[in-house]
Amino acid sequence: MPEDTFFESEIVTDAIRDIMEMQDQVLIFAQYGEFASIKEQRENLQLLRALMKKQQNMCFRCMMSDSPSAKSLLDEVLNHFEKFGHEVDRSNPMALFNEVKDNLDEIEMELDFCEEHGYFPGEEPGGETPPSTEM
Repeated sequence: MPEDTFFESEIVTDAIRDIMEMQDQVLIFAQYGEFASIKEQRENLQLLRALMKKQQNMCFRCMMSDSPSAKSLLDEVLNHFEKFGHEVDRSNPMALFNEVKDNLDEIEMELDFCEEHGYFPGEEPGGETPPSTEM
């Protein structure tokens, strides 16, 4: 059996390091995101798009590899996406990234709406929609 050298590749380790750093930045943003300016939200959206592309490339690498380590990493990544509510078709895992892209596009449309109207879709002009009093 050939030696499993997937994680010895400099390209792979650099990509994983980039992904981890970007995920850390996303987690930091999540701590104050609801108070972030539109500009900061757009910057985070750009980060999320770049992160998605790197994750997509890594998943593709893992799928194309015969390495057991790569297959294990792919499974771990797909489990992560499932944990956060995404549907994953294990027979076509790359389709997941279409859903992620659609989610990011929706966020961008909401930011565009907010910039144009001064409030987010679903909010009342001038601030957040008050909680419903209906029972």
